Amino acid sequence: MNNLKELAESAGISSSYIDKTGATHYTEDSSRELFLKSMGYEVKTQADIDREILNLQQKPLLPDVLSFFDNEPIEFEIEGDGTFNLLIKDEHDKICWQKTVEGHKKITVSGIELGYYKVLLQGEKTLLESLLIYAPEYAYTAPFISEQKHIYGTAVMLYALRSKHSLGIGDFGDLAEIIKATAKVGGDIVGVNPLGVMSPFTQNEERLNISAPDGRAILSDVSPYRTLSRLFINYIYIDLSAIPEFQSERVQKFIQQDSVQKEIFDLNKNPQVQYARVLALKLKISELMYEEFKQNISEENHKKFEEYQAQKGKKLDDLALFETLLEELAPCDYWRNFPYNYDKINSEETKKFKEKHLERITFFKYCHWLADTQLESVQNLAKELKMKVGLYTDMPIGAASNGVEVWSNPEAFVLDADIGAPADPMRPRGQSWGFTPHHPIVLKKQHYEPFISLVRENMQHSGALRIDHAMGLRRLFWGYFTPDKPSVQGAYIYYDIKDMVAVLTLESHRAKCMVICEDLGTVPDGFREYMKAHALFSYKVTARQKEKDGTFIVPEKYDYLSLAQFSTHDQATSCGFWKNEDIEVFQKNGLYVNSEQYKDNLEGRKKDRYNLISALKNQNLISAEQEHILEQNAETGENIPSDIHILFNQYTAKTNSAIYLIRLNDVYRQIAMDNAPGTVREYPNWRIKMDIDSDKVVSSEDFIDIMQIIKETRP
Repeated sequence: MNNLKELAESAGISSSYIDKTGATHYTEDSSRELFLKSMGYEVKTQADIDREILNLQQKPLLPDVLSFFDNEPIEFEIEGDGTFNLLIKDEHDKICWQKTVEGHKKITVSGIELGYYKVLLQGEKTLLESLLIYAPEYAYTAPFISEQKHIYGTAVMLYALRSKHSLGIGDFGDLAEIIKATAKVGGDIVGVNPLGVMSPFTQNEERLNISAPDGRAILSDVSPYRTLSRLFINYIYIDLSAIPEFQSERVQKFIQQDSVQKEIFDLNKNPQVQYARVLALKLKISELMYEEFKQNISEENHKKFEEYQAQKGKKLDDLALFETLLEELAPCDYWRNFPYNYDKINSEETKKFKEKHLERITFFKYCHWLADTQLESVQNLAKELKMKVGLYTDMPIGAASNGVEVWSNPEAFVLDADIGAPADPMRPRGQSWGFTPHHPIVLKKQHYEPFISLVRENMQHSGALRIDHAMGLRRLFWGYFTPDKPSVQGAYIYYDIKDMVAVLTLESHRAKCMVICEDLGTVPDGFREYMKAHALFSYKVTARQKEKDGTFIVPEKYDYLSLAQFSTHDQATSCGFWKNEDIEVFQKNGLYVNSEQYKDNLEGRKKDRYNLISALKNQNLISAEQEHILEQNAETGENIPSDIHILFNQYTAKTNSAIYLIRLNDVYRQIAMDNAPGTVREYPNWRIKMDIDSDKVVSSEDFIDIMQIIKETRP
């Protein structure tokens, strides 16, 4: 059919993209048709297509969203004839600007403060409401940025921490110990994995009967990047022992049972987190604590809990209701398969279910309150220790298809689409992440409320926020796999980057939270420049920072407005990088399209090792003797030099990046990857624990010595 490309482009579907190798890929009509249908457009006939094009290209009287930065005038026009009453209200519904205006004439608004505004346009037969975002040109930056200082800190996987009080998983008590240890050695920042709410009720290891590489059964999916909700804190991370109700007689009587003690011992001894068992135990203890809380509640705590519920409002109500539904309907774990009309949040059946289960719903709210309170305490501890940033948290770019964000507001999402990434040299098959994308047009019609809430909640207890796959502020790859092709198919869909960045800069100032944009992968032209123009930090990973000839970018060429690490959770640790751990994991799990790709990556890694040796030598970080030892082991990478983790991180610490993080995994020479992208059942993603207790890190010579080297190396 004619004009399918024109309709797709009008709807935000790109016609082509350039991959990391410089090759151009063109969108196929099959992808266009699939995504247009998913977005709700009629494309059965030529008349359908022509009508949809006309609707999309027709200018509205007033856009759904008007966004401006404070370095530009607030100017716009009404796209229609006639006289209109234009009213602007602030976030407290107070009128702050009002004027009678004419269509097709420039309107200039002045005298308003930074913030969100409701714009009401009233004509003879018209009443329209739009959102006006008036935002700072630059995102918030902490005072040390204006002083051009270079800080450092640690990056941890919270679930991987362990201590004497552990219940099978790292918790906020362990995180507090890492904060103390980092601050003690002069560090100013601690980065953690996303802390969103996981689904606890259907992750049954035995039922799934899936084996990890070591033979143990594993869960279906426990990715911290794909959660029930990105807006609330996962209560699996609560340090229950730090809460007064934990010491009550009823709780202690339960914990002291032989069967419970054995379960705690087994969960702590296991080298991998057993999420379903851990959460079952912690929920049982939390239930007993909740009973104690209700019976012996202090007036102060009652008030705090009520205030929390009021502050979080409907989104907390929806989440707690959703969790209760999941618990009742297990093993059904996908809301689109819910029976009894429970798949619709506003159905009569769902309302009756909510009325019947109010007590359980309140219990889940109690759990989220405890988690939120403890995370806030950790950030307050960082502030007390005078850390310049404190917690650096992580916000996934997509909403999980089986999560509450999509269930509670399905109109804002394209339900039959999936976010991913096209094929590249590191991920030859491409990726499909299990995220449901926002509908770019509906998101505007909803005045970005889902995105504003998401950013606001994630910044609440953070000194810096990482935006995972930040290119999603501009475009997202909607992908799918077909049996006849080995690599992912799909196209990029565009979003309004100015609107979304305006939200980020405004919210960052309100929360005093810096923004780090993870800009790895296939990056559109001009994206990094746009981020830098608004003081959004870039994300530099040394293992991937290379010149066109394959040599590593010298430290002084790193942008100051960036955060640098040697590697990330999706990549090999420093020791694993040397040993080809990631390449071998991908090969073992069938992630290469053919054997040639595997061989090419091995050859490429060998060149990386030699190039890194040259980079270390050029920066005067190794002696002639060290260079000789490294070169002896560089051919295959089989033998890992004893100081390679120090040298690689020392090189990254020399960069001009304002912030540098060392992964705790690197400090203790971990080889195993945290996550092997493209796998769910094949590899024990997000489960591998550290070997050292978190409370011992503060006195660990390995930690103290390497952090002293980092301190001396920073510019």
